[in-house]
Amino acid sequence: MFLLALLLAFGPLLDSSQVYATEQEPTDSQIEIVQPEEQEPSEPAVELTQPENEAIDASTVLSSDSDSEVKSGPTNLAIEELSHNQVVLKWDFIEGEANDIDIWNADTGSYITWGNLWTRSIPGLTPETTYRVYITWNKDRPSKEYKSNILEFTTPADMSEYKDPPLTPPSYLKLTDLNEQAVTLNWGASPEATGYDLYVNGVWKTGTWENTATSVTYSLGNQIEVGTKFTFTVGAQKAGVLPSVDSNAVTITWGTLESPQDLQVITATRQTVSLGWAPVPGATSYDVYMDGTFLGSSEVNRYVASGLVEGKSYSFAVVAKNKLWESPMSAATTAVPGSDYTLVSYYMAWSVYEREYYPEDVDVSRMTHINYAFADLCWKKSGSGGVECQNEDIPLQQDYVFDGEIIVGDTEVDLENFAKFRAIRDAHPNLKLMASVGGWSWSKNFSNMAADEITRRAFANSVVEFLREYQLDGIDIDWEYPVEGGEESNSRRPEDKQNFTLMMSALREALDAAGSEDGKYYLLSMASGQGDNFVINADFANSAAYLDYINIMTYDFSGSWQTIANHNAPLYYDKKLPTENAPRNNVRGGLLGHLNGGVPNYKLVVGIPFYGKGWEGCPTGGEYQTCAKPSTSFGSWETGIFDYSDLDSNYVNKNGYDRYWNEAAKVAYLYNPEKQIFITYNDENSMLYTASLVKSLDIAGTMNWEISGDRDNKLVTVLNEALPIDGKVNDRELPAPKLPTVVSKSSKSVQVKWDAVEGAHAYEIYVDNQFTGYSDTTSYTVGALTPATNYNIHVLAIDRDGEKFNRVSAASESLNVKTDTDSGSPSGPSSPSGGGSSSGGGSTPTPQPESKDKGTLPLKIVKEGEKAIVTLPVADTVKSIKNAQTTSFKLIIEEGLKQAEITLPQEVIAALAELDNSSLTVVLNGMEFSFPVSMFPTGTMVKLTLGAIDPSLEGALQALLAGKKTYGQPFELKLEKISADGKTTEPLSFGNIYVSGKVSFNATGVNTGRIAGVGYIPGKDHLHAVPALFGKNADSITAELKLNANGIFTLIDNGGSGFQDNLEWAAQDISSAVTKMIASGDSTDQFGAKRNITRAEVIAMIVRGLGLIPQENSTAPYADVSLDSLYAEEIAVAKQAGLVQGRSADRFDPNAAITRQELAVMLANAMKYAGKSSTADTSVLAGFKDSQEISAYAQSSMALMVEQNIMKGVSANSLSPSTNVTKAQMAVTVMRMLRSLGLSN
Repeated sequence: MFLLALLLAFGPLLDSSQVYATEQEPTDSQIEIVQPEEQEPSEPAVELTQPENEAIDASTVLSSDSDSEVKSGPTNLAIEELSHNQVVLKWDFIEGEANDIDIWNADTGSYITWGNLWTRSIPGLTPETTYRVYITWNKDRPSKEYKSNILEFTTPADMSEYKDPPLTPPSYLKLTDLNEQAVTLNWGASPEATGYDLYVNGVWKTGTWENTATSVTYSLGNQIEVGTKFTFTVGAQKAGVLPSVDSNAVTITWGTLESPQDLQVITATRQTVSLGWAPVPGATSYDVYMDGTFLGSSEVNRYVASGLVEGKSYSFAVVAKNKLWESPMSAATTAVPGSDYTLVSYYMAWSVYEREYYPEDVDVSRMTHINYAFADLCWKKSGSGGVECQNEDIPLQQDYVFDGEIIVGDTEVDLENFAKFRAIRDAHPNLKLMASVGGWSWSKNFSNMAADEITRRAFANSVVEFLREYQLDGIDIDWEYPVEGGEESNSRRPEDKQNFTLMMSALREALDAAGSEDGKYYLLSMASGQGDNFVINADFANSAAYLDYINIMTYDFSGSWQTIANHNAPLYYDKKLPTENAPRNNVRGGLLGHLNGGVPNYKLVVGIPFYGKGWEGCPTGGEYQTCAKPSTSFGSWETGIFDYSDLDSNYVNKNGYDRYWNEAAKVAYLYNPEKQIFITYNDENSMLYTASLVKSLDIAGTMNWEISGDRDNKLVTVLNEALPIDGKVNDRELPAPKLPTVVSKSSKSVQVKWDAVEGAHAYEIYVDNQFTGYSDTTSYTVGALTPATNYNIHVLAIDRDGEKFNRVSAASESLNVKTDTDSGSPSGPSSPSGGGSSSGGGSTPTPQPESKDKGTLPLKIVKEGEKAIVTLPVADTVKSIKNAQTTSFKLIIEEGLKQAEITLPQEVIAALAELDNSSLTVVLNGMEFSFPVSMFPTGTMVKLTLGAIDPSLEGALQALLAGKKTYGQPFELKLEKISADGKTTEPLSFGNIYVSGKVSFNATGVNTGRIAGVGYIPGKDHLHAVPALFGKNADSITAELKLNANGIFTLIDNGGSGFQDNLEWAAQDISSAVTKMIASGDSTDQFGAKRNITRAEVIAMIVRGLGLIPQENSTAPYADVSLDSLYAEEIAVAKQAGLVQGRSADRFDPNAAITRQELAVMLANAMKYAGKSSTADTSVLAGFKDSQEISAYAQSSMALMVEQNIMKGVSANSLSPSTNVTKAQMAVTVMRMLRSLGLSN
């Protein structure tokens, strides 16, 4: 301790400690991340003087801590040192003590930071700004009664000089094509560059003279001798500044390709294995082999093998290829799905201080990755904590450090710790050593860095140098948080969402470029907030593509910002928790939010806290009680926070702390009735249930914060057995119960049964993912259910001895069952209850009288001119729905009204949703609008606006119609969700559901072959294609428009195109495609029928044919598709809808030709999106002599095209899968697909 004090005394500004979100506001699915009024401070350098690994008398320590209340605040708060961005404080120090304090904003009362005798600065201040602060003793938390004097000060102006950054080098130089005489090279543009220089073997050869000219084809001569070595680099240039440093080097030896290096398993689940390897210079694609057999191809250095068998060992190898050469096969790597899980442990740099927990104390054999926390970002020459970036003792920081570059976090210990971990990794070569950058306290400048391409690239390039210098395996990004939340002083902006993706793209490019030189696969991971708003703000729908895996911080669902004694990391919803967001705020809810938000299951890693939290002044029982103090005044190392090892050794069933188990949430807690203290924590039992959840959701593994909290290795030992990391199958694992079936059901109960599991002592039954009860047999009756309601039921097998769980299985398959209709009066909602293993029985519902209104629902109308304001009386409407004995319902608006604004109560939506495949039709002014009820979200009100358009929009629409004849009246369709308070609305996404809008008009002289359905989105300058079907009787035509978005819609005469190059066999479909605005000609008289169609044109035709209307998109869908390019809208919506994945995560290759088999895959995706099966029996291909030429990835799709008569072969016995598609062929194919989908006549 004395030596540590001396060490720290030499660095009074040392900010050696960070906290990893151990005390932050929780994030909920429907709420924003809100900074707690009293944010728990970062990790104090000194808290308790007792070493944690020595036995202590908990009752003595606790009594001392709780009874020694400070009765006066710190005195004589003053300034010791003041600069433009930092102040160092002093006060009357108490001799012989750490002087732990909290620093507060005197004007707002908000928490600023922590401090002590050695670290007592407020960093990150704004120049020329006045501040007022005071301090309190840390041990007085949460009270601020005993405070110091208020200190007011004004920061001086910033007189520092900042250097302009050097010109950014081109990113990720790659060889993308070659022939016998030349190579084509591509690279990423350099911001502000006006041209580029190509060097071959260090000698300048040629250049390009525009910023966007990022490709060159270089001739190497007519006869190149095999074995000749070429090294290509590219530098950026700009007049008046020094050229950039060179890009990565691409070195090839003519006639050969090196075999891929560093092939590794990135993650593995029960059914998938994600692979990565170092990019091979000169390779343009890779073939992946499994057990010696070709599995698939990839254009990038990653591949996911899916559909694997759990417990089976697989061997993978990779071959690099280009047009001319093929490499030897790589060294093989093996994986066992279900036994090669990821286990990430965070190690805190400051663990070496008071915790006295060193790298050599970590049992790395029990984990796959160490995330070293934390590195920092430099901004304006300082780190987040105010420490100067430039440091002559730190490699890479001896010279000027530019904005956005990564820097060492703790200059006192990081370098030594890195060296120790490298030595440890040498003895454990499967261990991955990662640097984590950011964290709660050091996320200040992420937003600033990510906001500009220059600083994004500076960050990415500095990360590469950092990893190389310290010989690390990858980088972990811990930005807390983009857009909203985090420390009050953090930079943030709405554009963080798209900038987050751009940052990840820059990192992925830089890491892969470095890997191509180093023969190494560099990992990219991140720490994710558990809220659904984080999923949106981190743009996971796009950014996840660049990440290898995502560690979700599924903890801190409770903390010192609330007085209710809630659990830190409940695994499941406990209905006893009296908070509004309880159903969502649990580990499972966080995981599902990510999975539903675009994170692939094989990239998701669940976070586990190796610490607990405490409250004081809690009434009897503690759990869910409102306590006097939202934090205990003591802890293992900081107030209110307890290491698991500390709890296990000194508290559990000791010194008055009784241990309890929450069966619903699957977490443990302690309660001391004498001291009225409640402590929640996740114990060894919780680890088993976490492992069960990992297996049930089939995700990649676990992460823990942080490993010093489990210094006895009790928690990781349980995880190692339940989720093996070494490829060895756990022979003791309990299998999931099989064949769950419904034995009987009634209106209020369901009896289920399942097959017995060998070794199971009992079973747990879950209804709608809530624990319901136990059974010691293989059947169970769930009671107290609501009539005519759908329930989801699954079962776990358990092996339990009293309070100790030995094994917990994964979940069985789920049963979806609907209770019978009650023959009596409808009963209100109720929670399911257990009926044990009694036999139970079903009941026969009494038939209800047929509804007289045939599905027509009651409504109330208030007229505003020709507009109807429609409401539905809840009780009468719900009753009508239940009695109608139909699934088709109508709202009929009286004649004379041309527009309707309809509010659907959530109770009505819920009643409709109980009926399978139910629909709601609105009849208005001769039009009919039919809505599948499945598109309405439950739990909220919905507003429908239908009918005549607002007169203020008429002019803009007519301008776009350009005098074309219309049929029927233009109409508006708008669906919105209404907030709980009824004050705000939000547009409702249609997803892949179509609304039917029917319009009738006079048939005299009308040729429906000339009519197109079109949509107009107010504010846009063009019309969109909308599918339209036509039916005709004697004197009228009914057009049915298939609508997939809000907007204004009409029918127009769009015929009359005549092309000189029409082909007879394709003429009709070309005409239809042009009329329907699905395709257009190359000129007024040429369609371009015989030329090869591009990938961009293909996806545009598919998107338009499906009637998918692009929404506003501020981020380019791919790096090679600019926002202002011709088909950017269509490519963006196709990517969002899952119709395409691109050549790679950031490359679409829009101008490339497309083969017939590639087209088949896109069309199959489109058909799947529209609700039709995307697979077929591949035996239909047997009659084609070239069926063996179809790549494995396209076989099912080609079979579907043949089966549906969408592709008929280029001849009777040839499919020609590798032939490029012409524009005429595409027009025919897309029209056939639309007819197959029922989207065209």
